[in-house]
Amino acid sequence: MAEIIGVNPKKLRQLGAAEGASFVLVTNPEFSEFVRIVEEGDYGQYLTKTYSGGDFAAFLAAEVPEHAHVLVMAPGLFFQSPRQEDIGPRRKLIAMACNSTPTDFSSLEHFMQCIEATDPDAQEDFAQRFFEAAENGDHLEYRDARYGTVAILRHFDQELVWNQQAGRVDWGEQQIVPAGEISVLPIEIIEFDEDLHLPLDGEIVIQGFPILHNGTPSYTRRDQARIHEQLMGLTESAVKATVTNGVMTHLEALGPAATPVVDMLESMFATDSRYRVIWEIGHAVNTTHELLAGNHAMNEVYGGTDGCLHWGIGLTPFTQYHLDIISPGTTVMNNKGEMLLGVAGAIAPVRLKPAIPSY
Repeated sequence: MAEIIGVNPKKLRQLGAAEGASFVLVTNPEFSEFVRIVEEGDYGQYLTKTYSGGDFAAFLAAEVPEHAHVLVMAPGLFFQSPRQEDIGPRRKLIAMACNSTPTDFSSLEHFMQCIEATDPDAQEDFAQRFFEAAENGDHLEYRDARYGTVAILRHFDQELVWNQQAGRVDWGEQQIVPAGEISVLPIEIIEFDEDLHLPLDGEIVIQGFPILHNGTPSYTRRDQARIHEQLMGLTESAVKATVTNGVMTHLEALGPAATPVVDMLESMFATDSRYRVIWEIGHAVNTTHELLAGNHAMNEVYGGTDGCLHWGIGLTPFTQYHLDIISPGTTVMNNKGEMLLGVAGAIAPVRLKPAIPSY
């Protein structure tokens, strides 16, 4: 372990004013001595609670005051979001996504800084512009100007589920942090039905930064790292996928580094055909976020300067892994030419921080 991580509630702007609440940091017992709360702001009290797993709703009821802002930083445990009724009407909860990928001390420090840099009001404004443009068009177009590809999402053809993990957190609500994503799926985000597909057709380009999340079934970190390493060719070369009704029907490597990527994706398809489904389209709107090199779940909200797209394949715990691929070369517009994400004809610049040595 390195130095102590300082958590300053005053800098967590998405939580808003304390209004006399307690601030509660929830972490693993083995990690608690390496993190401390910076007691700034107007909170009534500052508490660090250790959580060892099990029923988180029962833990909340027993250990966390009813009027509280809660940050969960538990890299050693699988954390399942509680139901709204379990959070209660006078709590706000934010949780770092730090178990589905390996998360060491130094990366926690980096992403804590990203959380502090997050501007919730800018995200609210971005989300408002995004949904206004989406509602103003008959369909959405996912384009990559480099390769002349376009895929059409007929977002009014069926009832799709849009989720906004961005902006401010109200009483009784929760948010994954760092925040900054607007996603669309064919069903609620915690459910899966292989017969449901996004109404997406055309060609998409997959190139950028893969994030491979593990699920709760049996797995090894070694296998996770091996698969992720083979997918890393996406940082150099692109894969073009033909998509029919939300299902990838053909893959083409557009450069030498993409060949092992196609091989790995085809292996995943052969193992579990559900990986062919573009299950989620993620529109990241965190424009202050800095990518950290490596396999990190908390990179998912990287929004560049004008928003950044990622494709989501598989869904844990239903499939062994969930694969997000951050694709800065893809822009999103409606059929009237109004931009929702990215800059027309431009590749989003990437702010990438080199991997940090772990301690």
